[in-house]
Amino acid sequence: MKLKLTLIAILLAMQIDSISAQTELDGFAKLNQKEYREAKQIFDKLLKINPENTVALYGMGECYYYSGRMDSAKTFYQKGIDSNSSYAANYAGLGKIRLLSSPAEAEILFKDAVKKSKKNATALVAIAKTYYDQTPKNLKEAKRYADMAIEVDPNNAYAYFQNGLIELDKGNHGDASLQLERAIYFDKQLYDAYFCQSEIMIAAQNTPQAIEYIKKVIAINPEYWIAYKKLGELYYDNQKYADAVTNFAVYFKNVTSDKDITHYAYSLFFSKQYQEAREMIDKLVQQNPNDYVLLRLLGYISYETKDLVNGKSIMDKFFSLIPADKILTDDYSYYGKMLSASGNDSLAIETYKLALKNDSTQYQLYDELAKSSNKLKKYEEALQYSSIYFRKKPNLTSADYFQLGKAYYSTGNNLDVKTDSLKQLEFYHVADSLFKQVEVFSPNSYLGTFWRARVNSSIDKETTLGLAKPFYEKSLEILIKDMVKYKKEISEIYAYLGFYFYVKEEKAQSLDYWKKLLELDPENLKAQEAIKSLEAK
Repeated sequence: MKLKLTLIAILLAMQIDSISAQTELDGFAKLNQKEYREAKQIFDKLLKINPENTVALYGMGECYYYSGRMDSAKTFYQKGIDSNSSYAANYAGLGKIRLLSSPAEAEILFKDAVKKSKKNATALVAIAKTYYDQTPKNLKEAKRYADMAIEVDPNNAYAYFQNGLIELDKGNHGDASLQLERAIYFDKQLYDAYFCQSEIMIAAQNTPQAIEYIKKVIAINPEYWIAYKKLGELYYDNQKYADAVTNFAVYFKNVTSDKDITHYAYSLFFSKQYQEAREMIDKLVQQNPNDYVLLRLLGYISYETKDLVNGKSIMDKFFSLIPADKILTDDYSYYGKMLSASGNDSLAIETYKLALKNDSTQYQLYDELAKSSNKLKKYEEALQYSSIYFRKKPNLTSADYFQLGKAYYSTGNNLDVKTDSLKQLEFYHVADSLFKQVEVFSPNSYLGTFWRARVNSSIDKETTLGLAKPFYEKSLEILIKDMVKYKKEISEIYAYLGFYFYVKEEKAQSLDYWKKLLELDPENLKAQEAIKSLEAK
């Protein structure tokens, strides 16, 4: 019975005549996943039952070949020929070993394989793959043998697959995709063809279709674990970290021998599963204490979990180990935020500047610079950074207008009114225009109106013009709905209105607002004194 066996890891088709085909299929399936020891155990068991099993001898030869043990591989290929001189694949096996040292002898063995491949294309595909795997690749010979295999067996999925790889190397993605679809048509379980199609879709920036090809593999074989890792990597590359975590978890649960968990850990990190990511990285750091890639992530996690002391120590070590050309902008950014959170804003500012030198497009760093400058009471510098952030950031939001408005307002408040009164007034007017935009963006929020009231109150310091009054009154309409939550803001409004009417000598109204303030805040000394003064008059 003629069976097709998919050798995914080694890209080789096996079409085998054997009464024990299912067991052999298991052996080649293990080869597909590069589980050479397990594959060897299966073929070894077969050979104990029948030492002349030429297919098992070939399989054993493949185990040794792909494990790099060429002498042992040669022995088993030769035993396969001695067992059955008409089975072409073992000639191809010997040929690919000889190709490493004697191309002429290899060609003789390949010709023998061709002569014996009248009805079975297995050896021809093996030879095509051998030339494809050469360094440099011999695409011409690889294609010649793949085409020869198709002549022998027009339905040979693996020959089409090999041709698909050849077209990919030539940069012919359209032709490659056509060959790969033919491969899938003739063997729905040729998983590498799906993976290659996925790569072609990635190159074409068709991520949904790339994902779909990997999902097809999982639908066919839910226990083909490498597909979950490939899907996890695809989600990771597209910043869909929760989906990446889900697929990585399945893979690493079932393939415990794979230690390449960096992207899994990063996916956990970006999904804010910091503890899980830390546990994973901690184990690896114990084994590789000077691996700066691991230390980088451990430092990031330390910042996010507020473990600032350890985090700084980790990042200090990280920077001592990493080559200068490998430093990422985020490395400086995280270190800067860690320094700022630790109270060292001067050094944080210098670190943010290094980050910007590394990548000037990272506009969010200007916001961090502004925050650190504010903490150092360098208000005008903070305002400059905030303004740059505002100019560079795409898709401005209400919050962006609000933050820049506050920056202008607080900077104006900290200017010396005796020497910078005009500049102060200019800053207040800019702040007012920015808060006006907040009103436009968020008409149901009190923030824009309330802060316009504060700005106008600062412009009209003596409250003689009542510039802030309409804004305070308008914001009160929203705030009054929750007097507990907005007690502080409402108190400010009542105090302003009380004073405004006092200046206007409208004492009844002034008294009314001071009493409202005292009712809201019985301990308010300003209200107590104002009421006492007004009632005395």
